Amino acid sequence: MKRYIILVLEDPAEGERIKAGLEEAGYRISWRQNETGILRTLEEDLPDLLLLGTDLPNEASSVLQEEIGRFAPFPILLLLKEWNTDAVVAGFARGANDVVQVTVPMAELYARIGHLISLFKRLGDGSLTELSFEDLRMELRSRKAWRDGESIKLTPKEFDLLLFLMKRAGKVCGREMILQQVWGYDFATGTNVVDVYIRHLRKKIDSGHTKKLLHTIRGTGYMLG
Repeated sequence: MKRYIILVLEDPAEGERIKAGLEEAGYRISWRQNETGILRTLEEDLPDLLLLGTDLPNEASSVLQEEIGRFAPFPILLLLKEWNTDAVVAGFARGANDVVQVTVPMAELYARIGHLISLFKRLGDGSLTELSFEDLRMELRSRKAWRDGESIKLTPKEFDLLLFLMKRAGKVCGREMILQQVWGYDFATGTNVVDVYIRHLRKKIDSGHTKKLLHTIRGTGYMLG
């Protein structure tokens, strides 16, 4: 499966250069020249990396960074229109994982992208041994879960679904994104498998508890919060 990158950059010449270069390198690229609908795109088709240009009008790139948040489940590489220290500092402060000038040579861009994707994968797969939210706790190596100290028996796919939601606690996760990330890109769309598993999961983690953790966001998806 090709690694998927979303490129948000207004500059047509640099956008075309970067898109063509990354496609030649084997990446799947979605290039947008403005921020319209980008948050929904990020929810529906979670990328392996976001390339975000600072050339968008009305400080749109800064606003996007704030809305995406500092703990996005994918790395953000900021493309500066002009290099300056203040822009670099501000980019990192808003959650960028790396910053380069938009005219960066393709060979260097390849290296930076590969490093960030690899780093995020290692962090996601191996560095965490436990996750917790409120009184819900998951042990990743043993694949066990507890709520308020009481063991929760989960099937393998229920565990994967809960883990996906736990890593994004407080953020709405769309059905399509859940399908792609938990069941795989090739899983048939138009199915209600997500809704069925959410119902099972809700019974197991919320039943008997006054405070409910798993919420349905009508018309959008689900959220642990």
